[in-house]
Amino acid sequence: MEVKVLDINSTIYGMPPESLMENAGKAVAEIALREFDFKKCIVLCGSGNNGGDGFVAARYLSKKRDVEVIMAKEPKSALARKNFRRAKREGITVHRYRKGMDCIRDGELIIDAMLGIGISGELREPYSSISEEVNRSDAKVISVDIPTGIGSKSAIKPDATVTFHAVKDGMNEENSGKIFVADIGIPEEASEYVGPGDMVYYPLPEKNSHKGENGIVLTIGGGPYTGAPALAAMAALRTGADLSFVFTPERAWRTIASFSPDIIAMPLEGDFLNERHVPTIKDFLSRVDAVAIGPGLGNMEETKKAATAIIDECLSLGKSIVVDADAIQVFGERKCNGNVVITPHAGEFRELTDITLPPELEDRKRIVMEEARKRRCTILLKGNVDIISNGKSIKLNHIHNEGMTVGGTGDVLSGIVASLLSKGVPAYNAARMGAFINGMAGNIAFDEKGYGMTASDLLEKIPEALIHHIL
Repeated sequence: MEVKVLDINSTIYGMPPESLMENAGKAVAEIALREFDFKKCIVLCGSGNNGGDGFVAARYLSKKRDVEVIMAKEPKSALARKNFRRAKREGITVHRYRKGMDCIRDGELIIDAMLGIGISGELREPYSSISEEVNRSDAKVISVDIPTGIGSKSAIKPDATVTFHAVKDGMNEENSGKIFVADIGIPEEASEYVGPGDMVYYPLPEKNSHKGENGIVLTIGGGPYTGAPALAAMAALRTGADLSFVFTPERAWRTIASFSPDIIAMPLEGDFLNERHVPTIKDFLSRVDAVAIGPGLGNMEETKKAATAIIDECLSLGKSIVVDADAIQVFGERKCNGNVVITPHAGEFRELTDITLPPELEDRKRIVMEEARKRRCTILLKGNVDIISNGKSIKLNHIHNEGMTVGGTGDVLSGIVASLLSKGVPAYNAARMGAFINGMAGNIAFDEKGYGMTASDLLEKIPEALIHHIL
């Protein structure tokens, strides 16, 4: 999926997928001619963009060597079909694979461009038969991006692999041969910053799904403040959760309940969250898929103790959780199992870590990654440039505007991320998508409202941001 992310994000930085495919195929051909001595080459193409790379490579190779293409299946992706037609126009012999066909056809070099990233499990026909024949042959083999079937018993075992942009997870010389990393022109920003490509991880509902199967979110907040939990709860619904519950003290309950009939607000006795509410909340956790805790809670000592107990219970249950606002100061250095997103601004980050962040972006990135690694969680540091890290990977976000300094936009972000977690999206992907959706909704609202924009305006624009980038 990360390949799709890069392809889509590259487009917004001036490098469309068509250009990336052209560069990829050209790189394969150049490395083949440089590294191997051969007169005839067989290019094996699959139906997707990996096969499209193969058609491009065949065009470049045909200018200097005898080339034939064998298609494991008919090209399906638009770019693969386009390059298939172009290869045919340039006179390259193209065959459709049939069972029992001799795939080698005296080829001294075989280009494996059948299956790329995203395929798992053992190879199916016709790929398994083709792979078996290739592995039996004496021909040299180059795989495109990754070997077909990598990780399976039936995988192609190449002499070399030309991979693009970076070595892919799981690749080594034993399963990929000599690895060549080709720069195909992916802009640095496309991999460094979130963009529309990150939305490939948004899980679309099944047509026959029922209420509750697309995410149930619980927001725990309010007491001294009423707007924050309501904004988070509504943001969860606007991002596609089926149900959005709020536990809030009676003092805030009526206001939150009247914010929208779509929110299911449940009162807790008293004016502030305290330890006597914890058993009620614990009993309810089994009914929800994700929890957002913190919006509008306040920082009374009793509230901190209650928030601590709830966070510990969520962690013990393995519940997906967003820790925001007033709950951040009690999180400390708790160790998570990866399904926690903490969303601090610089001041809250200091409360979390005792670290005052420096102004330099590179230093901030290093610190955020280290703190996320220590806690085995994802940190989404909000700022002029958002920094998102799970301790292993890191992304930045600059999709937002100065109007989003208005109160409540962070609560909207928490609800968006909680909604994505409730759908089973891993924490790091939920955080990077959440930053993008929140920023896009803010930009759409700013175009209409300017500096008079409010957090409620973001809520109304979340569906528009989703429609533009996932449908």
